[in-house]
Amino acid sequence: MIHGQDAKKALLKAINLVGDSVIGTLGPNARTVLVQHEGHPPSVLNDGVKIASSIRSSDPAVQVGIELFRQVALEAQQASGDGTTTATLIAQALCEHYFNSEDPVTDAQVLKTLLRSAVEELEQLSTPVDMDDEELVQLEAVATIAANNDKELGGLITDMFQSIGADGLVNLKVGSEEYCYWESVSGSEMPSPYVSPMMCNTNKRTFEQDNPLFIITKEVIEDFDDLTPALEVAIENGRPLVIICQDIKGVALSNLIANVVGGVVNACAIRIPRNDSDEWFEDLNALVGGKIFFSSEKGTGITNAVAGEGQFGSAERIVVGQDTTVIVAGKKSDGLKSHLVGLKEQAESATHPFLQEKLLTRHARLDSNMASIYIGGFSEAEIRETRERVDDAVNATRLAIKNGVLVGGGWSLHHVAQMFPYDNFFKWALETPMRTLRENGRGFVPNGMGWEEYYLNTKTEQLEEVANATVLDPTSVVINSLKAAVSIARLMLLTDTIILTGE
Repeated sequence: MIHGQDAKKALLKAINLVGDSVIGTLGPNARTVLVQHEGHPPSVLNDGVKIASSIRSSDPAVQVGIELFRQVALEAQQASGDGTTTATLIAQALCEHYFNSEDPVTDAQVLKTLLRSAVEELEQLSTPVDMDDEELVQLEAVATIAANNDKELGGLITDMFQSIGADGLVNLKVGSEEYCYWESVSGSEMPSPYVSPMMCNTNKRTFEQDNPLFIITKEVIEDFDDLTPALEVAIENGRPLVIICQDIKGVALSNLIANVVGGVVNACAIRIPRNDSDEWFEDLNALVGGKIFFSSEKGTGITNAVAGEGQFGSAERIVVGQDTTVIVAGKKSDGLKSHLVGLKEQAESATHPFLQEKLLTRHARLDSNMASIYIGGFSEAEIRETRERVDDAVNATRLAIKNGVLVGGGWSLHHVAQMFPYDNFFKWALETPMRTLRENGRGFVPNGMGWEEYYLNTKTEQLEEVANATVLDPTSVVINSLKAAVSIARLMLLTDTIILTGE
């Protein structure tokens, strides 16, 4: 048990380890972090969460702090997909200040009040993205900056969102060319998560796989032996298996989880949505192909699944999360086209408005706007690094369309900081991103007359008019970064003891 100042020292050391690792990744002149994982090629990273996930300390108390920060940063990334480096730097400044707090409970409450005031001001500063602008200058600015100032990627992502809209589904995939490009694809999203988080295979708490096989059954699976034939086919073909079923429980579920965790099989089970389950079965079958299995008692159950007879469905990619499942089917098959035509014809002939709306909803979820971005590069390391930047840019651009933008380059946080007294440390922390951008880009922090009308373009290292800003950040990213930073600082303030348990 580590108590008092020793516990706080461990937490501060943890946040400093993470902060010092990511500080160079902020801004247009950002550098990358090279991480060596034992037994694997080194990774080139510029994402705050992934860098934090790579940091280890021989001191178990410090490692607890790193794990705590990682969890908060991951939640910030899940909320907005970007901005974890900004969150880290603000948190580091706040934690250093509050290390010797004499009244942590009061300070935590004050910090919460200061955050509320800052968020309200940021929301006032936010402006909507003009989607009627033919050139979509604002959107391209957001995408370009989020992609580490890669104008080509920024233009590609802007063009894609102009086609699929803010609610369109985006899939990232390794391409066969050395450059990146995107294509419209068919796919669907259903409101069903995995049956167990033990099936996740990413640090984002998702199950993500390319080229999966599908087995679709209306059965309630309780016997693991019923799954064996389908699992054997998947293993023989070296492909992941997605089980879409009415339900799976008991020995079947526990044994499946044990085999997944043990690395024997690569599989994920998904329960069909309970509402309109028959329609979901029919629609998903049209999307991925294969057949629907019904009952083992009647000889139509999954125990009869064999390879090579069209009994398994397939798709380009699947992403199963905590709340939803996204299936990227690829180009529309003849079966899907025919099914869509049938749904449209039924809707047109429906006599009841409710039935018509239901059929059109089914049509829309199978014909939703979806795109695949194919990531290119000359090496696996380059492709991984590019993928990280594209992922950040896609998330940032989507949020910009939905919730508006703020002037970037640290200006908006710097502007909000002026609300607070000169000697207020919250003010100093809010100015940290701009100071860091200055140091990374050899620029300067604007002082004196006129700074409110101008901001620092950290790419050109010149002052530009705020009214015509070409460096923009999604409002949601800035606000979520600030909330995450304050959350970390409050956790440090209110932590008095770290307990390390044995194995």
